[in-house]
Amino acid sequence: MSRPIAISLSPNVSSDDVRLAWYLLLVQSTWKDHGVLQRAAENIAGRFPNHFVTLTSSGRQAIFDLLRSYNIKKGDEVILQAFTCIAVPEPVIWTGATPVYADVSPGSYAINPEDIRKKITPNTKAIILQHTFGIPGPIEEVLAIAKEHNLVVIEDCAHALGSTYKGKPLGTFGDAAILSFGRDKCISSVFGGAVITKDKNKAHQLQAMQNTRRLPPSSWVLQQLLHPILFSLVLPSYFVLGIGKVLLVAFQKLGLLSWAVSYEERQGGKPVHIEYTYSPALAMLLLEQLKKLDDITERRLTISARYLKELRIPTPGVGNSDIVHPYLRFPLQMANRDELLMQAREKHMLLGDWYDAALVPSASNFWAFRYIPGSCPNAEVVSKRIINLPTYPALTDTQVTNIIEYINSYVDPGNHE
Repeated sequence: MSRPIAISLSPNVSSDDVRLAWYLLLVQSTWKDHGVLQRAAENIAGRFPNHFVTLTSSGRQAIFDLLRSYNIKKGDEVILQAFTCIAVPEPVIWTGATPVYADVSPGSYAINPEDIRKKITPNTKAIILQHTFGIPGPIEEVLAIAKEHNLVVIEDCAHALGSTYKGKPLGTFGDAAILSFGRDKCISSVFGGAVITKDKNKAHQLQAMQNTRRLPPSSWVLQQLLHPILFSLVLPSYFVLGIGKVLLVAFQKLGLLSWAVSYEERQGGKPVHIEYTYSPALAMLLLEQLKKLDDITERRLTISARYLKELRIPTPGVGNSDIVHPYLRFPLQMANRDELLMQAREKHMLLGDWYDAALVPSASNFWAFRYIPGSCPNAEVVSKRIINLPTYPALTDTQVTNIIEYINSYVDPGNHE
């Protein structure tokens, strides 16, 4: 059975990752090999010249530690964009500070610099600059605003490992940056993250925070290692008499698969893994993915270039065929989004809807995250129209053609903008 088109079901995993996960399950002495953490950090640092890397258990832990390292606390405010995941504002709340949402620019997926200016108060201490889908945000404008008001700039590169701007890696422009190695990110170790900083003292401070944490329990590590293994069973059979769907639900109900976002998090609480240091076992998965990162990035570029060239539809916020980024997901805006996604599923295409609300998951408690519905209208309009096309490396040329033909079949004046 071949792999179907599925944008979010462990998209980066290949057979070598599955074999490695089996090995790590069977040879549990590897779970305490701290040398692998250093090797992974050094590998990542090699991609960010003159910067230091601190590994974390997740991207949200990376934001949490960075904010604390800048002494951001109760009474302070941090500006971030709407059209984002709760993983960004929740660490702000954990520090006691208040997230303040700026809208995205019209026709864009990036924060609006003019709205940033409107949201700045004497309590503002930092701006989180999100590079959504790997598309560079308004770097120069945000840096200028930050310099004018003496604010810290944290680049959110959860979608942007491998992306560049004017020849420099995203993540090297602000005061610091974060990466995520979650299950649907550029590369994946199921859970994991990192902080990138040019300040050696800051890196030492961040590592000291990690040293106060404990390794995750064996049961938690086991659950994460099962993720690539179990999805290697779920994916090929997903559309075969519904077997894969049944397996997925069963694995989740049995607690064999972890959730990317827990119920507690959706209410503003801390997940249990925020107190863990990064697992050496997961770092082994990360190292395997890092070996393939350049090839993954090149494949994403190739697929994205085809979408830009062959789709008969405007692509607001993306650019044109002369400027191609290795998009984590290729975004489109369609008036009939829900119908398109439903019919794509009937054709065995699981396309994406990042982000289908100004703050996702949409079932989250918006009040807990201090988001006021209606306060960021551009983000809310985009969220009702957004779909994402996959760019993951296992996507075949034939599958890319099928996706393009399917989307083009919807092209008419009433269906897109």
